[in-house]
Amino acid sequence: MRYYILKTILLFFLILTYNTPVNSNSKKKVTAIELIHGSEDTLKKLISNEEFDTLDEYIENARAIILFPEIYEGGFIFGAKGGNGVLLIRRSDNQFSGPFFYSLGGLSFGLQIGAKSAQVIMTIMTNRGLNSILKERVKLGVDVDMAIIKSGIGYSAESTLRLADIYTFSDNAGLFVGGSFEGTYLQPRNDLNSILHGIEFSPDEILNQKKISKGISSLNKILNNINDYK
Repeated sequence: MRYYILKTILLFFLILTYNTPVNSNSKKKVTAIELIHGSEDTLKKLISNEEFDTLDEYIENARAIILFPEIYEGGFIFGAKGGNGVLLIRRSDNQFSGPFFYSLGGLSFGLQIGAKSAQVIMTIMTNRGLNSILKERVKLGVDVDMAIIKSGIGYSAESTLRLADIYTFSDNAGLFVGGSFEGTYLQPRNDLNSILHGIEFSPDEILNQKKISKGISSLNKILNNINDYK
């Protein structure tokens, strides 16, 4: 029991420092490339997961998507979650521009002992949701409406009912207990964006960016052929 508690505490502090920028440019570039490759694995894994048989519907109708290869959550009395992900924005030709790097983080309070990790895909369905994400920092569930998607819940482009700006798919639903996003935020990793693209982007520049990085050609291929991976 003591070992488990110590392990949980260690993971908690790891999460707190997870989004801390690394020092050297070479390490940052490696981090960016690893996130892209990890996002490919996440996309393939969740698309092929039978529990998310409608994920393709959400992606096909999404204004943008964020892929998180790994989000960690741990706690001992109070908890934290954190991870880095890749934002891709749909262009008019149905290809996705990017990658743009983001971090997710949050704190929670209450009696909790444990640790977990998950792969996560967020589908951004509205312009309101995308414009909020492009801010310096956005609070999930406050600045944008969010919902957790479970098996069998489909998305219709013709539906007049819109419950959320962003829908979340996770291979560990316990990451967001009860669907609560209280205290969770998203913010850009400007250090990774600048090291990979050579410049820092303003929100308008990200939104109007037409260039597709060669680094996400594989991601676009998967997104354009989703049914091949189901």
